[in-house]
Amino acid sequence: MTVKIVTDSAADISSETAKRLGISIVPLTVSFGTELYRDGIDLTSDEFFHKLSHSKELPKTAHPSVASFVDTYRSLARDGAKIISIHLSRKLSGTYQAAILARDEVADDCHVEVVDSGSVSMGIGLNVISAARAVQDGAAFNEVLELVNRNVAQSRLVAFFQTLEYLHKGGRIGKAKTLMGAVLRVKPMIIIIDGEVHPFGMARTRAGAIKKLYEFAKSLPRIRELSVMYGTDLKEIDALLEMLDSFFPKQHIHVAQGGTTLGTHTGPGTMAIAALLA
Repeated sequence: MTVKIVTDSAADISSETAKRLGISIVPLTVSFGTELYRDGIDLTSDEFFHKLSHSKELPKTAHPSVASFVDTYRSLARDGAKIISIHLSRKLSGTYQAAILARDEVADDCHVEVVDSGSVSMGIGLNVISAARAVQDGAAFNEVLELVNRNVAQSRLVAFFQTLEYLHKGGRIGKAKTLMGAVLRVKPMIIIIDGEVHPFGMARTRAGAIKKLYEFAKSLPRIRELSVMYGTDLKEIDALLEMLDSFFPKQHIHVAQGGTTLGTHTGPGTMAIAALLA
């Protein structure tokens, strides 16, 4: 029985990686006023951040429609495939619920298991990539599903922002609202715990924040997969990769640019680390 892996564009998996591993990505949408774009299809990350810097209106994101999930599931199930659909934390988006409704709609035609990743960006992406690799290695459906659920508990993600303004205005700030009173020019840091945003600390400079990302990663036991994410400044990634290389080979680290979904709520200048533990 063929196994297919589905995720949403908030996972920030590149189209090249998705194609190579056979991952289907259902796009969220982002709007600037009346202009509506499908994440990663109608608007690249670079184009998005350019518009974000020049637009007078803050963008808004919307989860995929139930119909878009239904279409994806039915298309993949034509050859009898079973589907594992891994998505953005239900506490941060309606994406998971839309996938659940789609699963119920196609229940007579498709076997779909929907999983809440409990994370964002490559916190989702590493789980999805792990599952897709297992499928390519010949793992059975139940084995892949067990791996995915185990990965949820083993996922870690920490990020720092230039400002919490975007997260606050987008309504995704969660328990990190205690950082809103921080003085100007301090870099607020957050951690994803149980699918929600929590405060992790602050750094006074970007260099200090990058060092804290490194220290966080170094403190983790038995890292199986590691990723660094950025918004607009790829040059700083090189410095972080060199630091991480002291305990995790940089050639095995996934580098990902945050897409429109992440960028809408974090703004430019964001950097993050995601890990899967063994």
